[in-house]
Amino acid sequence: MPNVLLITSDQHNPFVTGYAGDPIVRTPTLDRLAADGTTFSAAYTNSPICMPARASIATGRFGSQIGHYDNGSPYDATLAESFGHRLRRAGLPAVTFGKLHFDPDADSGFDAHLPLQAKRGYAAAVQGWARGSARPSTVMLAHARDAGVGPAEYAAYDRHTTQAACRWIADAAPTDRRWAAHVSYAYPHYPYRAPVDRPPLDDSVDVPLPPAWHESQWPRHAELDAHRRLMGYDEQPLDEDELRHLRWIYTGMVEFVDEQVGAVLAALDASPHSEDTLVIYTTDHGDMLGSHGFVMKSVMYDGAARLPLVIRGPGVDAGAVCETAASLVDVFPTVLDSVGVGPTDGDESLPGRSLVEIAGANSPDRTRVAFSEYHGPSSTGASYLVRRGRWKYVRHELDPSAPQLFDMFDDPDELIDVASDEANVDVVADLERELRSILDPTATDERIRAEQAELLAEAGPPQGSSAAPERTSFGTLARGWSVPSPEVMAAVTDGAG
Repeated sequence: MPNVLLITSDQHNPFVTGYAGDPIVRTPTLDRLAADGTTFSAAYTNSPICMPARASIATGRFGSQIGHYDNGSPYDATLAESFGHRLRRAGLPAVTFGKLHFDPDADSGFDAHLPLQAKRGYAAAVQGWARGSARPSTVMLAHARDAGVGPAEYAAYDRHTTQAACRWIADAAPTDRRWAAHVSYAYPHYPYRAPVDRPPLDDSVDVPLPPAWHESQWPRHAELDAHRRLMGYDEQPLDEDELRHLRWIYTGMVEFVDEQVGAVLAALDASPHSEDTLVIYTTDHGDMLGSHGFVMKSVMYDGAARLPLVIRGPGVDAGAVCETAASLVDVFPTVLDSVGVGPTDGDESLPGRSLVEIAGANSPDRTRVAFSEYHGPSSTGASYLVRRGRWKYVRHELDPSAPQLFDMFDDPDELIDVASDEANVDVVADLERELRSILDPTATDERIRAEQAELLAEAGPPQGSSAAPERTSFGTLARGWSVPSPEVMAAVTDGAG
C-alpha cells in the first residue's frame, strides 16, 4: 500500500499544459508526470468555485450535501469528515502545506502548515449570497486587464509552500507507517501576475484565442447572459489583444506551478518514499480565459469545469489516458484505499471511487457520471452539469426548459448546443434522470437560495463596485480574499517575491 502525495493548484485551465497540447506553455514536470502515469480526459470539478470544490476534495461529498455550496461556506467538518480525520483515527499522518480555504476555527483533521483559510461572511461571500440581485461589479475584468509580469504575494507564498513540503518529505515523512500529504498551491489563481521570466508579447509568439471569444460567437441563455451582466463582461468585453496578453501571462503562471511541482517531486524522488508513493495532481477548477465570453470560473463550460488530473505510482499504467468520467469526490476514496484505511458506516453512500481502480479498468466506463453544481456569485439560479460518455448535459434553474447538451467527442469546444435537436430528445431525458438520481435540482436550488437569503439578511447588502481594487505593496490588484493575510505574509520567508 502506497503513501499519497496530493498536489493541487488553484484555477488551472485543463487545456493549458504541454501534455494537453497547448502550443505555448512549457510544463516539463506535468508532462513527465503524465508520461509516467495516467491522465483523465473527462475529469470535472464538483463545483467551479474554490470552497465547494475543496470541500469535495476533503470529504468525498458534493457541496450541496454537506452545507458547502458557495464561497461563503468554507469546510468546517460539521456534516462530513475529511480524509484527514480518517487517517488520524488510524494513527497515520495527514499533513497539508499551502492553501486550504477551510474555516480557520474548525478542526479539518489535518496537520496544516501555514494554511490560507477563509471565514464565513467575508466580502466576496456576501456578494455571492446576493446571487442575481447583486449589483454588477467589474473587479474581475480589472484583474484580467491588469495581467502582467512581476512579484506577487501568491508567488512568495507558494515558494514557501514548496520549501516546507520538501523539508517534510526529506526529514519528517515517516518510513514506518503510511502517510498522506497535500501540497496546495494558490497559483494560477488571479491576480494575474507571472513571477517567471516572461518577455513582452510580440508577433514572434502565436497565442491562440479561446473558443467563441468574440461577442458575435457568445452562446446565449438567460443564465449565461445574467452572469455576463453581473460581471460586466457584456459592457466591457476583452478585445483580441487583451485576451492574447491575458493568456500569455496565465501560461507563465502555470509554468511557475510546474516549477514548484517539479521541486516537490524531486524531493520525493530523492527520498526513501519514491517507489511507494501515489502522486495525484489536479486543481479545484479551471479558468475560462475569455472562452465563450467569460473570464475566470463559475460556469459549466470545460474551461472552468473540467480538470487536469494525473496520477502516478504503484499499480498505475504509464502513458495511459483514462476516458472514464472522474471528479474531485474520487480523491477521498483514492487516499483511503491507498493507505489502507477501511470503510466506516456511511461510506456506502459516497459517490466516488478510487482513481487507481478507475484507471485500471480494461476499457472506459461510458456509463459513469461526473457531476458538478454551481450556487455561487454571479449566478441567478443553480446550474448543474452531468457528463457521461460522449454527452455533457447542463441544466440552469433560471430556465430549466432550456438545457444545454454537447457532444464532447465531435464538438470538444462546446460550440454547438444540440439539446433542441429532435434526435437527442431521449438523450436529454436520460441525462435529466441521471441528474435527478443525484439530487432534486429545483428543490436543492430553492433550499440553498433560501439559506443564502437568511445569511445575507444577517450580513447586510453587498457593496457592488466598478472600481478597481487597490494595489498592494507588491503592486498587484487585490482585495482581502485574493492575497494572503499580513500575518501569513509575515511568516513567509520568501516575502520579497
